[in-house]
Amino acid sequence: MWRAAKGTGEAHPYIALFKDPGVRTLWAGQALSDAGSELYRLGAIWLAVGMAGADAAWLPVAQSAAMLAFALGAGAVTDGLSARKVMIWSDLTRAAVSAAVVVAAFTVGLSLPVLIAAGVLLAGFQAVFDPALQAAVPQLMPDPHRLRALNGLFDVTGRLAVIAGSALGAAIAAVAPTIHLLTANSASFLASAGSVAAAGHRFDGETPAPAPPASVRQRLARGWRAARETPGARTLLATAAVSYATRSLGFALGVPLLLAQGGVAGGLPTFALIMATQAIGDGLTNLLTVTWRVRDGWRFLFVGYILRGLGLAVIGAAALFAPAWIAPIGMAAGGFVLGVGGSMAFLQMMPFFQTRMDVADATAVFRLRYAILAAATMLGALLGPVALRLWPVSWVIIACGAALALAGLWGARRPPDA
Repeated sequence: MWRAAKGTGEAHPYIALFKDPGVRTLWAGQALSDAGSELYRLGAIWLAVGMAGADAAWLPVAQSAAMLAFALGAGAVTDGLSARKVMIWSDLTRAAVSAAVVVAAFTVGLSLPVLIAAGVLLAGFQAVFDPALQAAVPQLMPDPHRLRALNGLFDVTGRLAVIAGSALGAAIAAVAPTIHLLTANSASFLASAGSVAAAGHRFDGETPAPAPPASVRQRLARGWRAARETPGARTLLATAAVSYATRSLGFALGVPLLLAQGGVAGGLPTFALIMATQAIGDGLTNLLTVTWRVRDGWRFLFVGYILRGLGLAVIGAAALFAPAWIAPIGMAAGGFVLGVGGSMAFLQMMPFFQTRMDVADATAVFRLRYAILAAATMLGALLGPVALRLWPVSWVIIACGAALALAGLWGARRPPDA
């Protein structure tokens, strides 16, 4: 079923990548930024849940709306600019926003509207930064196998940073106010901006010429046309949408709410443990499979989505059925499986788009993808206040996992015609 062939005894691909000074510099900055972002995710949702309970769903709703708006509208401002400049200014803006929340907490006071306003800006500029990075990566590594390895390196760095961020977050929460998770996040964005600047002009490549003014509909249509002309792209985008909707409702909101309400012992440390085991599963899978020459990439990718769904369902089932003393361990095991599936899906999905399109079309498709994922995340979050009041949180998490596993099965049965 896997039909994956191991590499031919060569050194691990990441070793060769680290010989490149530009890759090393960019990697260091992204590692710090990813760890800081994890601190923000832990801190913001924990503060919001503590303030508003299930109504904390408005935070991811607002963030998703911002991602949707920025993904659709950013092209009017960023088209014609180098990827390097777009990434640097996005990082500097996010650093300022994170710092402003900390200042507000010690002056006018922290509230859910303040968290939502900050979340809108942070999510919006993430939707500007990420497509620029994803579309420019092939300019660093045009060789398909090394491109997959570079995508994998950034992915495993993010997952390992989650481990570091989760551990650091739990340590900070034990000795200092939770708001200081956002202080560290601000510093991490500054480090990321510095690394992109230090990497020089290698991200610039062939900067697209400024495009004529275009409406949101036209910018969205360009991405949709490119996706429609690429066999299999629409199936990938649809399955990814299900993944983000179920993750938003079942994982991003359901799991912290379950723990905050005392449904499972441990509170924030248990949440950090689940996040860390997810990152471990993702990271270990990444390190192993990046050395493989996958022959049936399509099925490999969708088995990843199936495992993500099963892992999410295990988290809910452990909380519901396992004895109290072992429930956190069972939930952490589900997080591990979820991480394994996430790595399998990501490592095949990104090169799928990057190797089939030029930079302009790839950027448009990545923006479309962000718009779709933002809308899906928003839908999942909007269902939160209703679903999590009508049904037990554990059952909602299980249902989300089952829906994602079924979507993975559906996608695996729809291989591209070409």
